[in-house]
This record gives sequence, C-alpha cells and structure tokens, in this order.
Amino acid sequence: MKNIKKYILGFALMTTAFTFLSCEDKLEIIPNNALVPETAFRTVDDLQNGLNAAYSRYGNNTITLNSIFTDNTKVGFDNGGQQLSLHRLVMDPNTGIASTIWINRYTMINETTRVIDAAASGSIDIDGRQSELNNILGQCYALRAFAHFELFQYYTPDYLDPNGLSVPAVDINVTTQTLPRNTVSEVLTLINDDLTVAQGLLDQSATNNKYVTTDFLKALKARIGLFTGDYTMALNNANDLINSYDLADRNQYVSMYNDNDNTEVIFKAARTIADARPGNIWHFFGGGPFMEMSNSLFNELDPADVRYNVLLNVFESDPANNVHKINKYPGTAVEFLADVKVFRVSEMYLIKAEVEARNSDFIASRNTLKELRDARYGSNTALESYANLSDALDVILKERRLELAYEGHRYLDLKRLNRNLERIDLDCGNLDNACQIVNTDPRFTLPIPAAEINANPNMVQNPGY
Repeated sequence: MKNIKKYILGFALMTTAFTFLSCEDKLEIIPNNALVPETAFRTVDDLQNGLNAAYSRYGNNTITLNSIFTDNTKVGFDNGGQQLSLHRLVMDPNTGIASTIWINRYTMINETTRVIDAAASGSIDIDGRQSELNNILGQCYALRAFAHFELFQYYTPDYLDPNGLSVPAVDINVTTQTLPRNTVSEVLTLINDDLTVAQGLLDQSATNNKYVTTDFLKALKARIGLFTGDYTMALNNANDLINSYDLADRNQYVSMYNDNDNTEVIFKAARTIADARPGNIWHFFGGGPFMEMSNSLFNELDPADVRYNVLLNVFESDPANNVHKINKYPGTAVEFLADVKVFRVSEMYLIKAEVEARNSDFIASRNTLKELRDARYGSNTALESYANLSDALDVILKERRLELAYEGHRYLDLKRLNRNLERIDLDCGNLDNACQIVNTDPRFTLPIPAAEINANPNMVQNPGY
C-alpha cells in the first residue's frame, strides 16, 4: 500500500473514538489522555478483546436498506410511521441509514487497524502464543478487507471504472488528516492486499463459522469477483466452497434460520440478547409488523418451495386480506434472536450460475440453478429456460431474490445488474407513488453522509446529491 494515501475520516473517527472508549471494561487501558496501542493492548487476550469489538460493529443496517428501500417490503398493518421515509425512497445526505453504514464499517476498520498496529508495536507479551496472535491478526486483516468492500459496494458509483471515485482506503490509524476518496483500483488493491496477508496468518484448520476462517476469504473473493468483473476469481472460489459445503435439505433449511443447523453456513454474524435483532427490522417486540413482505415478493413464492415457509409467517399472515408477515430470523428461545447469515453456500451456487451464463455456458448455468432449486423443493425440478445473457440474468436475479431475501442483497443486486426498482400498486399506492427507481437513478449509490462532508473539506459527494 505504499502508493495509496492513508487516512481516516473526521466524522467516522470522532464516532470511533467514543465507541472504542466504551470498551474500556474489556481492555487493560492505562488511564491517560493518549489512547494508543502501547497503552491499550498489552497481551494477546487484549488483542482478542479488540478483535471481538470489531466483530460487534457489524450491524443489521445493510439488511434494513436492502429490504425496506427496495421491492421486498410494504407498509405493515401495525405501522405507526416507522421507516416510512426510507420506504418512500427518500435518500439524501441526511438519511440515517447512509450515515449508519458509513460509521459502522469505518469503526470496524479503525478497530481492526488498532489491533494490527498494537501487534506490530513490540509491546505485546506473546508468552508462547504466536500462532494465536497470528490468527487474531489474520481475522483483523480479513475484517478490514470485508468492511472496505461493503463500503465499496454502497458508496461507489461505478464498480468497473478503475479511475472512478470509491471510498477512503484506510490501513493505518490517522487521527487528524481529512483527505479525499481513493479510486476504485486503489480500494481494490488495499482489499486484495489485506486478503493476501490474512491468508498467510489465519489458522488453516479453524472451522468456527462465527469467526473468520479461510472459507470466509473464499466467499468474500467470490463476491468481490462478481461485483468487479473478475469472473475467474469468482468462479474458482465459488467452486471451492461448493465442493466443501452441502446445500441444506428442506429440514436443515428451516432449522438454519433458528440457528439449529449450520450445514451451508460459511460465516454468520453472532447475535446476543444485548444486540439489535434482525427480526426487529420489521416487527415490534411482542407486537405486529410495521413492515411486511411486499406483494410482488409474495407473488413469486411457491408453497411447494421450502422458502415459502421460511420467508412468510404462514400462521400469522392473511394473504386474503393483504397481510404478509416476514418470518426470517424468527428466533427460538428469545423472540427474533438469531445470527445473521452473511455467507452461505447457496450464494456460491448463484454466483457460479451467473458466471457460467456470462461465459455463455447456458447449459451449465441452468444445471447449477437446478441443483439449488432441487434442494429447496426436495424433488426434481425443471430446468430454467434462457437463450441469451439478458434472459439468464433475469432468471438468476429472480432466484437470488427468493434465496437471499432479507439477507442484505436486493438493493445491491438491482444496482449491479442495472435493473429498475419496480413496485406493484399494492406496494406503493399509499406511499406518495414511490413505485419506481430507474437504473440510472443516483439513489442506487448511497450519498456520503452530510456530517462527513461538513467535517472533511476534501470529501467529494456522489453525483446526484
């Protein structure tokens, strides 16, 4: 990263300082005015606590955006004004979700970098725990790459323009500089460099899917390849994971969202009773929904498909009266308490099918989709039909909508594939006619938060804001 400017943003940094200080009870910190690696971290356990803090920054905000701002939700029967602005497709530099994603991901970057810097400071008492320290560092580099890529996805106007503006690429802790955005190629260079370092440090035998493993790296690379046009990288990594993970059968699929089965889960963001629960994106605790499944998504569901019951709360819905309660992340012992599935092998099948279609291998692409659909129906399903790439992408997009609904993909899929956001009348008639965003609309890229623009004179806003 010698050729890339290193910096961190003023607004995100101020937020990070407060959130990092809130973790003092977990870390051995010398009480002085300088919170630096030498005083905050002294042991390998301190580094682990710093890493745990970084994991905790991964919130549910991307799921919120991808469901409520798209065509996968409608206003619920118990809505009292919750999320109406976002659902009405209001997006500007003062929109809360744009600030939340920005702050959360840069906080994760800042906290992982603090751990990396502390380990390099020479002040850590390793005490024969070098391999454990290496694995901590590998996870930090991987999470930093992951956070950068999510920022890249949401705030970069054009993924394929190497010289276009992306997001700040931050690989050291800087406390005062307010420098401009890096280019697409520069951000991707940082991401790839961090993933390479992570690969060399991670425990190759680790399998706990609540932590970064080498399979996490493969899944992230597959996703990066799909978004950036590196289809060889996408396909190779997707195939590696398909060869290592079974698709969940119908019973396992239901159990997966109750956190009772991990057959196809590559990585999940752990949730505790103290965390924001994904189900509360749409429902009140112990009450009704303020957001429901959209009519257009409901119309795509087939009762013979196990996803029908996983996505729709069939016991509390009333389709005849236009009530469609979302069932994903129902929780078991505690309402709506469930881990967020970040990477699943089913996504790898969808990536593989898309790359095969882009390589004009439509027969292979249709067969890959059939494997996934056979698992969801529990029976032999018909091959999809498409004769050209545009048709193939439409079919794959439909399958992605069903398979990955409410997991943080819909907004990004529409953006990446240059598709319009379309809501049918029942979904938009009472929402100031917020029925469509065409694929050229600037709202398919999030604005740089107004607070960041105000704090950083060198920050450039995205077009259209």
